[in-house]
Amino acid sequence: MRNLTAAIQFGSSRICAAAAWVDDKGQHEVAAIESVSSAGCISHGCVVGIDDTAVRIKSLMQKLSNRVKSFGANNLNTAYVGLCGISMHSMEYQPTSLMGEEGMPSEEMVQHLAAKSLNLNISGHDILGLHNNGETVDGQHITAHHQLIVAERRLKQGLQAAMERAHIRIAGWMATPLIEADILTPEEKEKGVLLVNLGAQLTSLSIWKDTQLKFLTVIPLGCHAVTRDIATRGLRLEEAEELKASWSDASRPSEDNSSMPTVPTPIPIKDLNLIVASRYEEIVANIASQVNQTGFKGQLEAGCVLTGGGSVQKGLTALFSKRLDVTRINTRSCNTLRYASSERKPYLTSLMTMLNLCQVSCEETNTFVEEKKPAPIATTTPVTPKPTMEERKKESKNDLFAGRRKSAAKSVRGFFGDLFSGLDE
Repeated sequence: MRNLTAAIQFGSSRICAAAAWVDDKGQHEVAAIESVSSAGCISHGCVVGIDDTAVRIKSLMQKLSNRVKSFGANNLNTAYVGLCGISMHSMEYQPTSLMGEEGMPSEEMVQHLAAKSLNLNISGHDILGLHNNGETVDGQHITAHHQLIVAERRLKQGLQAAMERAHIRIAGWMATPLIEADILTPEEKEKGVLLVNLGAQLTSLSIWKDTQLKFLTVIPLGCHAVTRDIATRGLRLEEAEELKASWSDASRPSEDNSSMPTVPTPIPIKDLNLIVASRYEEIVANIASQVNQTGFKGQLEAGCVLTGGGSVQKGLTALFSKRLDVTRINTRSCNTLRYASSERKPYLTSLMTMLNLCQVSCEETNTFVEEKKPAPIATTTPVTPKPTMEERKKESKNDLFAGRRKSAAKSVRGFFGDLFSGLDE
């Protein structure tokens, strides 16, 4: 028996969703992938328009449901949600506890320390994930070495509100910059590696060394900034994106490079490369600064792994190699799931690594049943027939005289006051 699971990733250029079949052994096979534009509703990973985002989520999930129905599945009304936003970063935390008389930490003790970290109260922030770098024992005390993935509360709140407005249940939350490390090999994590995801408005990076997560952060700068720079030369964003993807080179090639294309373009190739290389050099400079501040410069023997939609930029590996002073640079996507090789693209890495961890069935299993209203309760009150026109006129005339008599009586009582007081008693 297999079940159908789903995941949704909120990017700054597109909202992507995917569904996969999960068999008895936990193996995943991708069933469908859909996406919609997130322009105007998602900025740097955060929701800026709840209603607009909800509409797009609903449309996206309906598209996905229509695709899986051809396999005999039901509608999808639940999904795992990926988180990556401008404020996301790692924070080291070391909870401690008494171990008792046991010589080695038990699984229950490890889980207890993890819960202690996840329940840590950080003002204005949510803890979105945790990576355990192991435990150390000193006498009767055990100390866990955790890297918490923290972000401002508004990141999760906005996505949660949009999902609720779209009537899509949340099966679980995932911090995508953390789980993307599944594309790394154990050897790379051991030797030391830098993982970089180049998105539209965000660039996430994490450093792994000795199989431990040492650092994680998100830089509020992405490859869409390159497109905007090109568009300042009088082009529409769509034209600028096409020009960047087809003809630009981020490695800043020399003018006498014989491989430089000679076809006519809206912007001379030399100028285009200058624009593209300048902005990418700024992004790489920010990444290099983060690596230097953490003290891992020169210690990443496994080099750098690039992923995300911006990683396919021509000349980018040469630029990273030169500016980061690392020898190994390669571009990679998720290939642990069973799906078409044509869909193994770096921009799907976040979504696919999420989907590979999803287990809960996201199908709509409960058939909607219209709520039946209770039958009206019978009463013994006799039904009074409606009065005729002549009867209504007579009642109106009687009410008029009665009102006048009542008003006159009030006036008399008010004038003579105490004279009528005895009558009331």
